[in-house]
Amino acid sequence: MQPGKKTAIKALLLILVVALALATTVAVVLLSSEQLPLPSADKSPVKADNLATVITQSLAGQSSAQAVQAKPILVAQRTLRRGMRGTDVSQLQARLTSLGYSPGPVDGYFGMQTYYAVVAFQKVNGLSRDGVAGPKTLAALARPVSIGARFGGSHIEINKARQVLLVVKNGKVVKIITTSTGRRGYTTPSGTFRVYYKPGYRYYSRAYGGWMIWSSFFYRGIAVHGYSSVPPYPASHGCVRVPIPDSKYVYNNMPIGSFVYVY
Repeated sequence: MQPGKKTAIKALLLILVVALALATTVAVVLLSSEQLPLPSADKSPVKADNLATVITQSLAGQSSAQAVQAKPILVAQRTLRRGMRGTDVSQLQARLTSLGYSPGPVDGYFGMQTYYAVVAFQKVNGLSRDGVAGPKTLAALARPVSIGARFGGSHIEINKARQVLLVVKNGKVVKIITTSTGRRGYTTPSGTFRVYYKPGYRYYSRAYGGWMIWSSFFYRGIAVHGYSSVPPYPASHGCVRVPIPDSKYVYNNMPIGSFVYVY
């Protein structure tokens, strides 16, 4: 064999030996890494600025359907309030919409309708009714309290304890809207009623003064109607106030003769 060929063969064998050694080393490292224990998330304190990560991890054990529904909330890097804009506001709006609340269009602007939707969510979840999506509210969006209909069929339910109005279709709650019922001395009556009068877009109250928007009367002079002020507590003269942006939707879902349940 010629000297040049011997040298080439030796070089080839050396390359094969080095490659085999490298492959063995990689295999050992991979096998060892499988035995390393994973750090426990429970050992780390939860900080407000890490809330988005915590919410993301909290969703890991949910079903795929729940995870898809909850996806829009992975945003909580700051407290969200009226006047703010951003992608995180859009995600907040999308999450509230998916849960049946009414924040308005998913446009990334935290306006009055989004504020009222946050208030409604806080009412249902037993949180402070300030309309600010802070750490507690954002965390609750990951595991929200559900609210169901008490009656079957399609109708309106008014929950005075939580100060929310439920639009129910075929026994399922499709919309949750903040409301303000009668204050002390003007308590909204509890019971089962039917819508008997719908004057249209505007109705002027001679008894108390002021315009009522998209009113649906269900008991004497008491109606569900839109109003410019909807505090998070009972404040009306007996009527059921809803935010004006939601009033037409509610009006359309309260046909003459339909049931209204107040409790």
